[in-house]
Amino acid sequence: MAAHPIRRLALLPLIAVAACTPIDSGFGDSVRTNQALHVIDPGPVPDDDAPIMTSGARAAAAAERYRKGEVKKPPAVATTGTATGAGGTPK
Repeated sequence: MAAHPIRRLALLPLIAVAACTPIDSGFGDSVRTNQALHVIDPGPVPDDDAPIMTSGARAAAAAERYRKGEVKKPPAVATTGTATGAGGTPK
């Protein structure tokens, strides 16, 4: 038994409206929220207009050492170690 042609035409606007609705009805917001929660907060952004808090004499001495090629080497920093997690000593 075939549907009446007028009934078919009446369904067309409903199908067209349904096709225009977004598939993501708010679920993307939760994904973006979770991503934001996993970003490490870098802390406050420094103010670019803030005065530089340093000694002019120290800055001049550093510039002089740089000019003479006598730059102080920074101390070595280890980026790996033998620290373990909560599990105790490694085997």
